[in-house]
Parts: sequence; C-alpha cells; structure tokens
Amino acid sequence: MKTKFEIILKLSGFPVDDAKTLFKQALAADKTFWQNEKKWDIFNYHYNNNDFYRKFVGTQFSEWSDIPIIRRKDLKGDFLSKMPSILSTKNLYKSSTSGSSGDPLFFARDPLTHALVWENARYKYSQAGISLNDKQARMFGMSKEIKDIIKNRLKDWVSNRYRFNVFDLSDHALEKWIKIFKKGKFKYIYGYTNSLVIFAQYFIQRNLTLKSIVNSLKCCIITSEVCTANDAQTMRDGFGIPIFNEYGSSELGIMGFKQNDIWTASDELLYFEVLDNNDNPKADGEIGHLTCTALFNKATPFIRYQLGDLAAIRRKDGKTEILEVMGSLNDLAILPSGRKVPGISFYFVAQNLVESSHNIKEFLFRQTKYGFFFEYVSDKTISNDDLKKINRGVSLHLNEDIKISAIKVEELQRGKNGKFKHFIYQV
Repeated sequence: MKTKFEIILKLSGFPVDDAKTLFKQALAADKTFWQNEKKWDIFNYHYNNNDFYRKFVGTQFSEWSDIPIIRRKDLKGDFLSKMPSILSTKNLYKSSTSGSSGDPLFFARDPLTHALVWENARYKYSQAGISLNDKQARMFGMSKEIKDIIKNRLKDWVSNRYRFNVFDLSDHALEKWIKIFKKGKFKYIYGYTNSLVIFAQYFIQRNLTLKSIVNSLKCCIITSEVCTANDAQTMRDGFGIPIFNEYGSSELGIMGFKQNDIWTASDELLYFEVLDNNDNPKADGEIGHLTCTALFNKATPFIRYQLGDLAAIRRKDGKTEILEVMGSLNDLAILPSGRKVPGISFYFVAQNLVESSHNIKEFLFRQTKYGFFFEYVSDKTISNDDLKKINRGVSLHLNEDIKISAIKVEELQRGKNGKFKHFIYQV
C-alpha cells in the first residue's frame, strides 16, 4: 500500500514506481559490480554534460582514485549553474543543508533520484518494523514564525506526524508530552539523541516506560547526533522499545541505519570511501574523511563528495558497514599545543563523570579565544570535585593539560530545528 507521501510524490511528478523497480534491482545485485558500474555511469554523465563539473575535474581520468575530491565549498553558490545543461529543470527537488554554520549548501535532485531517496527510507524503516504510513512522534525544534509554523504543520500532516517542541525540556513540558502520547496512537519516535535521553530519564526516575503508557509504540529512531552506548541503553530502559540510529545528510538522504553497533550503509544509492588528509584510501576500520558518490543524482555532481564527517567503514561480503562516525570536521578542537582533535572527544571523556553526579540534565563544551568552557543545565551548581574530575578526565584522555571552566545556564544553544551540538568551536 502506498503511503500518503508516496501518493503526493507521484501526483507531483516523481517516478515512484520506477524508483521501486530500480531499488529492487539494486538490492538483488552484486554490490561490488553494481557500484563500480553505476559510479562510472554518473561520473561520465556529469563529465560529458555538466560544464561546471568538466571544468572542475580537468582531464578525464581512467582511475577512480585520480578523480578530484569535491567538497561543499566547491558546490556553494548558484546550484542551477552547476547542473548539466541537458537536464530539464521540471520536477527537480530543490533544498539546502541545515546551515548550522550559517552558510548552507543549496542543491538539487532529479526526479528519479528524489524518489529513490524516499524508497531507501521506506526500505530502511521496514527493517525497523514500521511504515512511512505509521504515525510519528517527531522530537524537533519548532519555529515561532507564523509562516514556518504553517509550513511545518502542513509537512507534518502530509507525513502523518506530530511535532514536539524540544526547546522546553522541563518536567512540566514533559508531562504535557505524555498527555499527547496517550491520545496520539503513535507507532514510532523520531528525533535527536539529547532531547530523547532526557525524556527517557524522566520515565526511569519514575520506574516506568513509555511503552507501558503507549502500547502502540514499536521503536525509536534517533538521527543526526552522536549516540553513545549509554545513551542508547538509557532510551531502551526509559522507552521500553528498540532503538535505531539513522545516519544521513540533507543532500544524500539516509546513509546508514543501525540497531546495535554497526550501520548498514545505503549501498544501493551511494558508494563510500574513507580517505586520509592527502585523499589516499584508508584501510578498513581506520578513521578518515568520509567520501560519498551519489550513484544516480544527475542534477548535482556529488561525486567523490566529502560532506565533512570523520568515519570508519569496512567492506564485508560485498557490502559496506559504517563502523564509527566521529562527527563534523567543523567541530575540531585546537588544544594549547596546536594539536587538533574531534571536539566530540570532550563529550565522550566527560559523559560518565557527568552522569555520576545525577544533577546535570544537559551539557556541552565550547572553545572560545578565552579557553574551554563546560556549559550545563542543572537544578544545582556542580561541585568543585565534579569539575576537577572533568578536568582530570579530559587532560588524561587527550594527553594535554587543559583547564575547563564551568558555566551553569538556563538552556543550551540549539539550531532552529532543535539540532544539538556537544562541542562548539568559536575562536
């Protein structure tokens, strides 16, 4: 049965049935052969028909590893001027990345690719036992601008979901959430790790689970943010349902989907590579620059495209597994010695120490020109002993003497859609 969204896609001119047929072929194909054929097909398409990409690449290459890496900065600007001249602009899907840095990337998908992205989402969700028809409890931010409210409510209606505002996570607000859950007959939860962990802790503290209150719930899907094993266990304990982790991006769609330790990559639509600082391939299991090729997008040349994340992958039985995602390169911390480390390292080091205090609801680390700061939301001011533990833990694990100052705040910085970052670099 087609979902409401699939029907609207089809009425809007997107080839939903063709996408389903092609996706089934991709699922059944030998992935090594399939990806090798499709990656060269999309390269040759853009090289032969896209003036921007041909100029960017220069001489045509016979070896895949010699094709230049393309990055967001290369694709910034008027995306229509970076499309193949032979491609019709009819029914193009046009969008942009979230622009958390204040500089979003605008991009386009041809109709078939956009339909494929949604077919991939349908398939991934079916592995979690849910359908795109099922009612979703969406834990995202909510703009207060009237035009944004109308736009979001319309999108939520089309997608059969109810949007909860994550900007207020007080007990009073969470109690209101529960009243909505009791009436909503939701099948799954979708949102950011940080807010959902706080919601789960609410139930744990009361020796309850959300499933005991809302029996219709089947699973929870978290997206965009880093989720530790402890975070996932907290949500399992508090919600009483399986936890799935969705890894993706606005421009590429769902890139990986997991329930336990490893993401199953979207090999049907993407070819994955991990490269070092000199664009040489890293061995399986080694952290490097995640590089993806969108195998079908004829509108925007996402070919050997680095979206800015550090990750590790491995090939197993012809399939790609994403072993680890370290987060964005834009969130690197620069230590006093000049050494660079992923900012999320601070979070992982401090998490267990913070959890043991039982007082801190949310926290993040911020680096400014004045130093490193630990910002937290709590009913109580943390003790000097707790702060010393955090300082010792960070210094021990990063092998450098770092002084961190603590700042108690009423709320933490979030993007317009509620997306939360555990480390912010502002030097």
